Amino acid sequence: MKPRAMFEEETGEPVRYKIRFPDEEAFEAAQAEETPLLAVPVQNDKRQFISVQARPVVARGRQAELPSMDELLRVYETEFGAEIVEDRRYDLERFDLEIVDEIEGEPSLDDVLHAIGAPQAWRASRGAGVTIAIVDTGIDGSRPEFPQAKRRDHWAPVGENAWQDYHGHGTMAACIAAATRVDGGEFDGVAPDATLISCRTHFFDSELTSIYDFLGDLTSHGEPLIASNSFGIKSADPPELRPADDFPNALAEAIEKGLLVCFSAGNNHELVGGAADACEPTSIWAYKCRDDVLTVAASRLDRTMWSYSSRGPGQHHGEPGMAQKPDVAAPSPPNGRILWGGSPRSFPIGWGTSGSCPQAAGLLALLAAARPAGRDDLFQAVRSSARSLGLGANCQGTGQLDCEKALQQHV
Repeated sequence: MKPRAMFEEETGEPVRYKIRFPDEEAFEAAQAEETPLLAVPVQNDKRQFISVQARPVVARGRQAELPSMDELLRVYETEFGAEIVEDRRYDLERFDLEIVDEIEGEPSLDDVLHAIGAPQAWRASRGAGVTIAIVDTGIDGSRPEFPQAKRRDHWAPVGENAWQDYHGHGTMAACIAAATRVDGGEFDGVAPDATLISCRTHFFDSELTSIYDFLGDLTSHGEPLIASNSFGIKSADPPELRPADDFPNALAEAIEKGLLVCFSAGNNHELVGGAADACEPTSIWAYKCRDDVLTVAASRLDRTMWSYSSRGPGQHHGEPGMAQKPDVAAPSPPNGRILWGGSPRSFPIGWGTSGSCPQAAGLLALLAAARPAGRDDLFQAVRSSARSLGLGANCQGTGQLDCEKALQQHV
């Protein structure tokens, strides 16, 4: 058996391991185990697992002086009968993205909102009373776009602050979905009166599982709750299912409880060798093919598709519980200005499908606030109102979001 690594060879980051206990007694007993060299970022009581990694004080250069990762983990196997698996890490929806200082005079989020009819829709709804969970790298709470009154709740790994953004990506998603100018912010989002939940994650299976258990419990209270997810599996080949992954089950259970879920389609089209103007081959993977999630592609303001936007019909099209994807598209402009962490920046090749997903989440918030309805009705309002870009369904779904038309049909 290959020795368990303590650090990633390429990045030097600690490798994360998920420790799954056979029963509640073993899970509780293990909590008393002292692990001075191991940090425990996640403890999931519902599913009886913890996630561990080397503590920051463990310098990579000192590995030869320390016990191996196998030795550190062995006590969980021998004393508690635990199963130990590598904690799968999903990919932030990134591509060869260039981020530059903001370019004045270029299109911004305001131009995108006008392109999808959000300001016209605000006559009927601004999203009040609905909450959007941003499952991402955190949200920069120092920005006036996210005042205290907008923050409903949060989730973060142990020792981390959900209202700090370690990357910038999560703040961008939150800005698009639900930023507000009320307290002096530079931007409004699609649903400026919606509240936010910041779910800060490094996209490990243990974290995403715990986030969706948390969101599922909140959804059980009966209030409209939407989750925006701009992460996935960056791959040129259809990924395999891993039996040790808990996230797919947690996602399914939260959806069953009523959580409304949006996913970015992915930025894999060029990765799989697809031509810019082709609606094939498929490059939408895994859970993004579910028929009970809304999967969003990336268009441009000139009503063409971004060349990187993943195409359908999806890895699991035709299987039970799956559907043809993407559902819809949402735009971003070349050199588009948007918040990235603590300041506005410009993106020469748009915001990726990362910037498309929160637009759909914002539209769902507008619809749910205007007239409460079930998932199927809300998703149908989004799909049926979209404006065709004149492209195949595997590129655009039913077309580009049209908030004004969606509200007119729904109300």
